[in-house]
Amino acid sequence: MLQLKTVVINESFQVHQELRALGLTVDIVTAIARKASAAKAEALEIDPSSTRGTLAYIKGVRATRMELMPQGWRLSRTGNVESTVSDELGIQLCFQNVDAACAERHPQAISGKGAGSRKLIQDGQTELFDREAPEVLDAIGSTPTVWMVCVSTDGKKLRAEVSCPEAFEGNQFEGFSKRIWVVDEDLEFTPGIVDRPDDGSMPIEHEVRIFKK
Repeated sequence: MLQLKTVVINESFQVHQELRALGLTVDIVTAIARKASAAKAEALEIDPSSTRGTLAYIKGVRATRMELMPQGWRLSRTGNVESTVSDELGIQLCFQNVDAACAERHPQAISGKGAGSRKLIQDGQTELFDREAPEVLDAIGSTPTVWMVCVSTDGKKLRAEVSCPEAFEGNQFEGFSKRIWVVDEDLEFTPGIVDRPDDGSMPIEHEVRIFKK
């Protein structure tokens, strides 16, 4: 399989320019990443081990659609793969939890990719290279090119990139033709207030007592 050299975009001006060509903005990608990260933080230690990733994925997909569908994008479940599509731009945007975004090595999906994802990427990316000048042609009627909003968080850092995966044969990404590094910010823990009286006075402190039977 032909492997192309990955183009990495990480300079601010170029990032804004590249995202604009995809119908995105830094604010949109940041909002998606933050909502996915917040959902991940909702999981408790007693929850099933997959809860954090599942919540992040659900809220990531939801945030993507809430940001883009008012702008004319539509949801798609082709091949049982959740995505958000711009027919005008010929772009199919998927949300993906990854091990590490905006890092030197390619991001890897936390959950392995199935046959639906492989076919979706194969069809879209193959047609991308068949177009003479995709940026100036009307993309309606063509197979949308798949792009991924890849988000990672380790509890201290939140990172997100928008990247175009190459066709692959296994259950994991094998490379990306272009990676746009968008979000790299520190996560700050802010303790929440348990209760605050309606009269505006100081929060009530709750004392928890543990008794032995």
